Amino acid sequence: MIQEIIILNDKGVPIFFHNFSGSSYKEGEYQVIASYFDQICRFTKYGFKESLNTLKMNKCVFYFYTEPKSHFHLIFKCESKVDKKKLKKKLIDNIAVSVFDKFLVKYKKELINFNGNFSQFKSFSIEIDEIVKARGFQKNFERNPEII
Repeated sequence: MIQEIIILNDKGVPIFFHNFSGSSYKEGEYQVIASYFDQICRFTKYGFKESLNTLKMNKCVFYFYTEPKSHFHLIFKCESKVDKKKLKKKLIDNIAVSVFDKFLVKYKKELINFNGNFSQFKSFSIEIDEIVKARGFQKNFERNPEII
């Protein structure tokens, strides 16, 4: 199952975070992690002329998707057993496309005039829940009241 989703803008700045478990990170923790992943992706792109698609760890696997027009990035953190269930990158990419279709349209004006205010994107957690739940990749977690 998908545990977390992070959206980074084309500069690698994390602008949205959603944790399906309902637990919340301290402010800035996910931004450090997301920026680190952005650097890894840039390193593979420019150093090896490759794209990083997945990064497997003992307890989780990270899937990476780059939206072709905006060059925004989406990072999915999933349970490692999801990968063992043969969850295909294509399924994750389909979810990513759905997320970007809604996010980029809904926040077009805010993204053009982005001033560092991340709170304007918090309400997108509702759409994230709908997209992921509709595809069957979400556990039944209780929503964290701090998210919205």
